[in-house]
Amino acid sequence: MAGTIVPELYCSSLRLDRLTAHLACTRKGAFRVGLSLKNVPGSLDFFRKRFPGAFLRKDERMTRPLARAVEAAFFNTPPVTGPALDAVFTPFQEKVLRAVAGIPFGQTRTYGEVARMVGTPGGARAVGQVMGSNRFPLIFP
Repeated sequence: MAGTIVPELYCSSLRLDRLTAHLACTRKGAFRVGLSLKNVPGSLDFFRKRFPGAFLRKDERMTRPLARAVEAAFFNTPPVTGPALDAVFTPFQEKVLRAVAGIPFGQTRTYGEVARMVGTPGGARAVGQVMGSNRFPLIFP
């Protein structure tokens, strides 16, 4: 994210059982999902710490498509449509995220298995890096 200018983020929070999902979108689409098990302040405080130069605005209407997708993933129901994403992925990142999104609910795969799924045997560490920097947990678990 170094060097990225985030001029305006529309934020909201979504409580899912004991999990709080903090949602941020730009005018282009979903920008970030942050998760917390702690009872933390609202989404504006959550994202202010991560993007101190951004203009933050609470706006549930702008985050609604992302909220629906996060809820669908959390409750294992298919979303009507996925939200537009304000993110750029390398071809490898995109392959990994699509593969992970296709793993059936309740099942797991190792990073090595995902690497083989995307045609990169021996690429477990690279898959781990993609997943470690995943800006959309639950959507790409």
